[in-house]
Amino acid sequence: LPSLLRRPPPSCSARASSRLPRARTASPFARACAAMAVGWTPLDEQLAGLQGLDTLTASIVVATSAVFLALLLRTRWRKPDPPSTGSNKTAGGTSPVETSSLAGSTPAGSRSGGDLGFDSGDPCLEGTIFPSTGLLRANCEPVEFENDNCTGFFVTIHRPTLNKALDKSAEYPYGDHMKGRKRLWELRLQVKFKEPVNDSLLIGIELEEYVPLNSAAQKLMALTVAALRRVAGNDLYHSIGDDPSKGSGPHEKPVFMMPLWACDQIVVTPEGEKAPSLNDPQFCNYGELRTADRKAFIKTASDLEFQPGPTYTFSIWGISQFLDCIKWEVQKVIPFKSIDFNVFCGNPPVQIVFYTLRPPSTKGDNRHLQSRKNYYFRFALWSSEKRPSASKMRELIPSANMVASLAAAAAHDVRAACRKTGLLASTFGCCTGSR
Repeated sequence: LPSLLRRPPPSCSARASSRLPRARTASPFARACAAMAVGWTPLDEQLAGLQGLDTLTASIVVATSAVFLALLLRTRWRKPDPPSTGSNKTAGGTSPVETSSLAGSTPAGSRSGGDLGFDSGDPCLEGTIFPSTGLLRANCEPVEFENDNCTGFFVTIHRPTLNKALDKSAEYPYGDHMKGRKRLWELRLQVKFKEPVNDSLLIGIELEEYVPLNSAAQKLMALTVAALRRVAGNDLYHSIGDDPSKGSGPHEKPVFMMPLWACDQIVVTPEGEKAPSLNDPQFCNYGELRTADRKAFIKTASDLEFQPGPTYTFSIWGISQFLDCIKWEVQKVIPFKSIDFNVFCGNPPVQIVFYTLRPPSTKGDNRHLQSRKNYYFRFALWSSEKRPSASKMRELIPSANMVASLAAAAAHDVRAACRKTGLLASTFGCCTGSR
């Protein structure tokens, strides 16, 4: 690795296949280490190289890159250069999903700009859909998914709340849409149901495990729920869950669930017609908006009958003003003070869920037990600043995608650290500049 890094970097006009120096040690291991350490190759090329390695070798690649970074940090110190607010990347920096008739074919609605993902090093919202399609991040192209109940597309949008200059410039994917709006994030979901939905569809937040709360945390929880009620309405269901140490099951998981009319935008596209793309620049002008006429919106959402054939598109952002998913904190509940998400959720992730409830097996038991839930969508999310443990990541993401996902996360962290210390700009300026 040292001999590989001592060689002069190739010119910026070199072909993509020759971005790594042709050193005498050109094994996949050495090239992967160098690629992750200094970012000479794009993310997709790095992952392609790692996928050819076994798990042990890929782990050594990540560890070696971390050691190399630590050595650089010990020998170099300087004030960071001002972060770049623009680039030549498309939204998300990943290969776009081929949009079908379900998502439309309108070009992406975000200007080319600073990418909130692994390539730039900016903190971002991350997550995975159930069943997992691999590691996802906000501000990318819509991602296709399928489960037992529906097929569809999904995209998350989040402001760069830890980069005020970038947020103000709006030079990031979907920045034009977010500029001038108070929302911190927006979730867009588009589905086609496989069977008629006979029960009320609920949307909200679910935790995987019961989290003990002391008296102070319970008071903070009450304040938070009260703030969310002011936005979502009183017809919501909140439970801190059942303590498994205090009685036999079944136990209820912690949930915060709302009726469908708590969505902020609903678009119904009849069968045979083209549904709007989730990254359409005009997306905000389609369908019904809750802010336009709250009473009419509630009636429309309550009267919806979900059937196979039509395409249903939902967008949620109303409660986002209180929940910063990148900083991983609750805000605006207590003046001048934020609350760490982990006070309420224990540890990441937090799940965004859509489900219906079957009738209770015991009369009068209105808890949202797992046996009653019929999931239509589940998305586990976390911040790149506060990721789940390695064991939890292995549980969330199948082994086939785990090496690539962990490698991508490690590459993001290395670049973020280098960016903060100005290492890439000064030491490898020729290689990390605009191509």
